[in-house]
Amino acid sequence: MKERTDKRDFLTLAASISGFKVEWLDGVRPDDLNPKAMPDGLDPSRVKPTVVACWRAHMNALVNVISNDYSTALVLEDDADWDLSLKSQLGEFARGLHALKGTNHKLLTEQTGISSGSADFQGSTTEPPGVDPPKSGSNNMAEDSTRFIYRAEMGCCMFGYAVTTRGARNILSALSIDHLDKPVDDALSELCAGANGRHKIECWAPFPNLIGTYRKAGSASRDSDIENNNAADFHEEQAWNMVYSTRRNIHQLVAAEEAVYSQWKDEDVPWSSRTIERKEFVYPGGYLVN
Repeated sequence: MKERTDKRDFLTLAASISGFKVEWLDGVRPDDLNPKAMPDGLDPSRVKPTVVACWRAHMNALVNVISNDYSTALVLEDDADWDLSLKSQLGEFARGLHALKGTNHKLLTEQTGISSGSADFQGSTTEPPGVDPPKSGSNNMAEDSTRFIYRAEMGCCMFGYAVTTRGARNILSALSIDHLDKPVDDALSELCAGANGRHKIECWAPFPNLIGTYRKAGSASRDSDIENNNAADFHEEQAWNMVYSTRRNIHQLVAAEEAVYSQWKDEDVPWSSRTIERKEFVYPGGYLVN
C-alpha cells in the first residue's frame, strides 16, 4: 500500500543490497473496486473486500507484465524476504527447469505454502562445495540439505513468483476474464492443478521455497494490510523459511560486513553454519534425479 512507507523502504533496501531494482505498483483498496468490474462468480459474502483488493493488485501486476512484454518478471509482495544467495538460487532454479522441461513454462513459483505435484525433480544439494554429489538416478539424497524443483499442482500464498508474458496472459484470462470464487492464491492453485473447471497451466516450484515472508518485531497489527490482527499481540522478528535471511541481516549488509548469520544460531550443521562469509560462500549446483 502506498502509505506503508515502512514496507517500501525496507523492501527497496533489501532489493538494492541483493542487486535487484524494484518497479513499484501501488496496492489496491476495497474502495477502489468497482462492482461492475468484478469477475463472474465472486461472492462478497465468501471473499472479503481486502482479499478481493489483493486479487486486483496481482491482476494489475500481470497487466504490467503483459503491457511491457517482459520475458519474465519476478513479482514480490511488500513483505517478501529471501536468502542472501537468491541470485545464485534463481540461476540454479532456472538450470533445473531447463533440465526438466526446457523453457516452455508459464509460472515459476519461487515460494509456495503447502504444495503437491508430480515426482519429476531437480535436486539441489546444499552440502559444502567440494563434496561430490550423487550421480543421476541415485537415491542417496541428503535429507536435510536438499531442494527439489517439481511440477506444482497446489500451493498457497503469493509472497513471490516469477511469470512469463505467456503465463501472465493465461492467468489474467482465467482469474479475471473467466471467473473467480475464492482468494487469488487458491484460484491460482486451481489453475496449476486444472481443478474447478480451470484449463491447467504448467507451474513449477522449489521446495523448500526461495521466497518467504518477513515480520518485524512488534505489534502484529503492523504485519498485514489484508487481515486486522490484534494490536495487543506482539511477536519477535520472524523470517519464515529463510536460513540466511536478507532482512534479518540487513544491518550487517548495509555496513558491508562480510559475516552474516543464520537465524538458527544455536544449530551448527555441515550444510548450515551459524555464520558464513559472503565472499567465501559458493552456492552448490544441483543434479537431475530420475
